[in-house]
Amino acid sequence: MGGVFGISFSTADKDSLVSSVVRDAVPSGDGLRMVATANIDHIVNLLRDRRFRDAYRTAWATTADGAPVALYARWRGAGVPGRVAGPDLFAALMPELAAGRHRPFFVVSRERTGALLRRWLEARGFAPESIGVVCPPFGFERDSAYSSTLASDIREHGTTHLFMGVGSPKSEVWLCDHARELGDCYGFGIGAGIDYFVGTESRAPIWMQACGMEWLWRVLCEPRRLSRRYFIDAMLFPVAVMRDATGNWQLDEPTTTLSR
Repeated sequence: MGGVFGISFSTADKDSLVSSVVRDAVPSGDGLRMVATANIDHIVNLLRDRRFRDAYRTAWATTADGAPVALYARWRGAGVPGRVAGPDLFAALMPELAAGRHRPFFVVSRERTGALLRRWLEARGFAPESIGVVCPPFGFERDSAYSSTLASDIREHGTTHLFMGVGSPKSEVWLCDHARELGDCYGFGIGAGIDYFVGTESRAPIWMQACGMEWLWRVLCEPRRLSRRYFIDAMLFPVAVMRDATGNWQLDEPTTTLSR
């Protein structure tokens, strides 16, 4: 065992990570490089979801998304630069994508989100055919035929950066399951961060983000969907901390992640 929660967290800050994934194309034949952003919900799911653990072990780089995750990781000496949240990473990465060089592909939860992404990128000079957008049907991850076709479309598109906006652990598990079919690209489980970027969902005010209260904003906005996650499931996070601190985290050796 090693790392924190069985994860070797990246020591790259947000700007360094963005620079790396924009500057360095995935070498031919290397396949998917998944970037994971570990928040409290992810840590809890790592305790109880084997497929999610398998997905995390394949990650090329893992950031500490949630404030408590970042604080604990730093206390354990993981060398993380602080919180690098998925929405912030996405917002910093999008303006760095270059027309004529990068071919992004987005798997989104709303048709309007996809349309707004297209409009934003085309306004920055991207050719329509260089942008891939799909809003899959609910439960697509359980449809093997649909998923195989989607993975093939992503590969045929020549995707350089694949963004999954359909939630966790669905996004990460799907990326892991279809890694060999996706071609050589970076893959990100961004979740609602894509909707925040185009404005189809409202993100918490800056002051709530800064003091680690973004979760409360999300509950207030979507109480029926998120109350259980934050008021019941999140109670397992102290269990995860205790198990990790006492050396009883039941995961295999973590995959080495970006450290630069």
